[in-house]
Amino acid sequence: GNYMYEQNAFFQTPTELTETDIFPSIKKITKSEGTSLFTKNIKIEHDSEFANEAELLKEKLSSLFGCTVSENGETTVKLTHPNAKLADIKDSYRINVNDNVFEISAGNAKGVFYGCQTLIQILGNFENLPSQISNMDIFDYPDADYRAQMLDVARNFTSKENILKLLDVLSSYKISVFHFHISDDEAWRVEIPGLEELTTVGSRRGHTHDERECLYPAFSWGWDASDKNTLANGYYTRNEFIEILKFAEKRHIKVIPEIDMPGHSRSAIKAMNARYFKYIDTDKAKAEEYLLEDFADTSKYVSAQNFTDNVINVAMPSTYHFVEKIIDEIDKMYSDAGLQLEIFHLGGDEVPNGSWEGSALCTDFMKANNMTEIRELKDYFVEQVLEMFKKRDIQLAAWQDVVSFRNGNPNPKFSDSNILSYCWNTQPVWNSDDIPYKLANAGYPIIFCNVTNFYFDMSYNKHPNEPGLFWGGFVNEFTSFDVLPYDIYKSVRRDLSGNLVDINEASKTKIPLSKDAHNNIIGLQGVFFAETLRSFEQLERNLFPKMFGLIERSWNMTPDWALTQDNSAYENAKQTYNAKITKKEMPRLSKLNVNFRVEQPGIKIENGLLYANTSIADAVIRYTTDGNEPTEKSAIWTSPIECNAKQIKAKTFYIGKESLTTLLANE
Repeated sequence: GNYMYEQNAFFQTPTELTETDIFPSIKKITKSEGTSLFTKNIKIEHDSEFANEAELLKEKLSSLFGCTVSENGETTVKLTHPNAKLADIKDSYRINVNDNVFEISAGNAKGVFYGCQTLIQILGNFENLPSQISNMDIFDYPDADYRAQMLDVARNFTSKENILKLLDVLSSYKISVFHFHISDDEAWRVEIPGLEELTTVGSRRGHTHDERECLYPAFSWGWDASDKNTLANGYYTRNEFIEILKFAEKRHIKVIPEIDMPGHSRSAIKAMNARYFKYIDTDKAKAEEYLLEDFADTSKYVSAQNFTDNVINVAMPSTYHFVEKIIDEIDKMYSDAGLQLEIFHLGGDEVPNGSWEGSALCTDFMKANNMTEIRELKDYFVEQVLEMFKKRDIQLAAWQDVVSFRNGNPNPKFSDSNILSYCWNTQPVWNSDDIPYKLANAGYPIIFCNVTNFYFDMSYNKHPNEPGLFWGGFVNEFTSFDVLPYDIYKSVRRDLSGNLVDINEASKTKIPLSKDAHNNIIGLQGVFFAETLRSFEQLERNLFPKMFGLIERSWNMTPDWALTQDNSAYENAKQTYNAKITKKEMPRLSKLNVNFRVEQPGIKIENGLLYANTSIADAVIRYTTDGNEPTEKSAIWTSPIECNAKQIKAKTFYIGKESLTTLLANE
């Protein structure tokens, strides 16, 4: 209670918002005299190449605001190319509001789409339509082309319908990339023609002696492989995957598939073993064609998730037949969706020590290829896959583990490979927060997906009922807001124990980002690994509101407050950020039927009086003093009251949501 009271006290200053306060923040707004009326009777005019954007805008105006679109509209929305050349900035757009005409202009369809999202959000800041909106000129653009969210559906599955809902919400906030983690140790989630075992075996969990029909149970369920309602089971058919690709493309989101190899590959290994045993008595060549395991391997290792059999054998030719088959089949799905597979994520992380040491095939392979260290086997695997991608004009992406040694130093073997490196290990207490800059300075293009700021599967705080993990720290909407890509050491303001960090001192003692390496920071990405996922609603709650920091910072990489030593600038920006979330975005998400988290209230006893506060200006605090959980019928706290109860419990209630319970023991 005392802790939460201290946290919430920061947000008690009233913060006024304007009609253009949205996420992500607009870069330049020039207001002029007068207003324009936006009615429910709309006329949409558009250049022919913006027909898709016009149709999506029409759908949103109708579903969100009850607008009717016709040729006789009182308010006109134009989607056009600019009369004069727009500033030569990728995906920029301009909105001009004047005389009841709302003109969105951009050099390409993506820019027009972003302008439409800005218009929709501005309209959503008004209670109802029709509304008077200031005449103005908006010019806006993203600082980073790559603004992403990653979702793991291997550990626990998420239906196609939920993926489409998520993509629609992400696109409304101008997220440009969806990193789709579709395989891992615990499941394989996409249909691959010709390798049906990947889904008949690898997408299901249940009771089994030999894993030839399904995988072992994991994550609190998965006892019945035939149960279609559990998140343990499920996969996307080829047609469903193509549908997801098309849906994302319409909303200008690029989907990057991830098949994690050579570690984190247990589901694929077991599925190909099942295939082997199915055919070995009738067709030996077919049985061994895609085999991933050396049955004579006696290697002893334990992975980060305590598996002892999750690493592909990289000395077997059948391994590369498998990899090439997967690449080609996924590539065909993109082609059938009318798209080009531009980036393929290989994973490549957490290959445990001891892998391959007990395999005679690997030992002989190393001797034949003059290798002296086991690590070289993994490098060889990456090199082979890299060549497959080059032939298909696909960029290889991977976690930072692929291009860096265990000490964090860059692996020079891949310095000219253009491997897109995802930097996750940024925890200062592990002395790993300098790895991203080491890689960028060495010429690697990198994506920031900091565990300390952007791992949205991390718990919001230490509350025992708060879902999520905490091995990399606690992540909330303010830790994501704190990220400074070009001064990354100032992005962690508290250590793993919650103690304040001197961010200025940290920046002085670490490796800086060289001036030549700024362009190697390609973008930012949120991450959600699904070990603790139990429902799609929980996923939404874990993403919102903490995702707003990612949305804001990936569009505006260098905030104004980062350019001054005046801490009040940061504090003012943080208060405005919180007000935008609680006053504008939570009501918006509620209307979209998107779940979100409401912060707990703070409570304290001082001089025999009970005080309470909340970070949400319009929320209601309800409390009890009899040990029962607060409900919507409990007493409302409005001002300090006398209280000598031994235990006080309180909850925040807001827009149909309620927080976890804050507990205060009154000693």
